[in-house]
Amino acid sequence: MVLGQIKAIILAGLVLGAEERTLKEIKKFEGVKDGFMVYGEFDGVLIVEVPSQEKLNALISRIRRTEGVTRTITLVAI
Repeated sequence: MVLGQIKAIILAGLVLGAEERTLKEIKKFEGVKDGFMVYGEFDGVLIVEVPSQEKLNALISRIRRTEGVTRTITLVAI
């Protein structure tokens, strides 16, 4: 992790049948380092790294507005 970077994990609920397409699209967003499907309460996990809280807020908003995303929870590393 670069000094001063904010690292977070975003858990995403995804529309049934659109999981792969949605994750493929989100993985192209600046700041998204990786993303994969999982079993459980959430359908996708995104690993993100951004330079500021403002960039994290903007990225979360963009992810939440993405077609196929139903909900998110963000876990920020400390």
